[in-house]
Amino acid sequence: MSDTKTRAADDEFIARLPKCELHLHLEGSLRPETQLLLAERNGIATSREEVERRFAFRDFDHFIELFVFGLRLFQSAEDFAIAIEALAVELAAQNVRYAEITSTAFSHQRRGVAVSEYTEGLNTGRRIAREHHGVDIGWVIDIPRELEPPDDGFTAGFVTGPHAPDGIVGIGLGGPEIGFPPELFESAFARARAAGLRSLPHAGETQGAASIRGAMDRLGAERIGHGVRCIDDPALVQEIIARGIHLEVSITSNVLLGVAPDVARHPFPLLRDAGVSVSINTDDPAYFDTTLTNEIALAAAAYGLSRADLVDLQRAAFAASFLPADRKRAAAAELAAVEV
Repeated sequence: MSDTKTRAADDEFIARLPKCELHLHLEGSLRPETQLLLAERNGIATSREEVERRFAFRDFDHFIELFVFGLRLFQSAEDFAIAIEALAVELAAQNVRYAEITSTAFSHQRRGVAVSEYTEGLNTGRRIAREHHGVDIGWVIDIPRELEPPDDGFTAGFVTGPHAPDGIVGIGLGGPEIGFPPELFESAFARARAAGLRSLPHAGETQGAASIRGAMDRLGAERIGHGVRCIDDPALVQEIIARGIHLEVSITSNVLLGVAPDVARHPFPLLRDAGVSVSINTDDPAYFDTTLTNEIALAAAAYGLSRADLVDLQRAAFAASFLPADRKRAAAAELAAVEV
């Protein structure tokens, strides 16, 4: 088979592979068309040219500008539902069966969005995703380190209170690591964990072993968003393996934000070869101009992953998810039936 035919066959295989995504931010999923729709709905002056300019990724500061503009577009329950359905359409087209999507409730509450509107939007969007597009969603509500004071308690109260969205699985911790170590948020995570939620913080993206150990030891992390800086500490890598902690890896995100110098030197293959449980994810797919299908194809080409390897990565993602046991068994059976 020629190289062109081989690539086409591999692309077809990746496209039909049943998928699970664990690290995906709702607020980073707004494609230009969705931004324009929401801007028009809410009377926010912009144009296609301005939106396309914002999407021309330059650096981290530019990413923050784009992200902040996107936040302004969420003003009502319907806005959230529209964004979730647009994302669900995209996920369904990639054969994504289940996604655990992170959203930052505090960022919307501080802008004046009523908690009831936020929750209604998440619930409506999740229901539409499942009923109309066949995509199941689990919610991770994260604390923005740089915005929510550690003693504020908003997110911990929200995720354990009556307004928590349907399908919530865990509490997360996002935002810049520098100056905001995990230990500051120990009480919030303890409160959420006591209520039965899972601990799913970001760590080890821009900071190293201390941040990851803090997430593990003080927050009880069961999965870690990114976590790739553990590669600098072989003992920590072995501890992650021993504890069975899964790393949610986002290759394009890490390269664009300077966490890794390029795809070839990203630590993903080293972590996987060492025996760390890892998955491939998009992080902020619209803003990094990627999809889960693209990320899987990128990893396959860059690291020489076989079809069997790609099935194993999806098996690891489903296993690390918080789907009910019967759904996990169904996903495992579907993956076992994939012809490689």
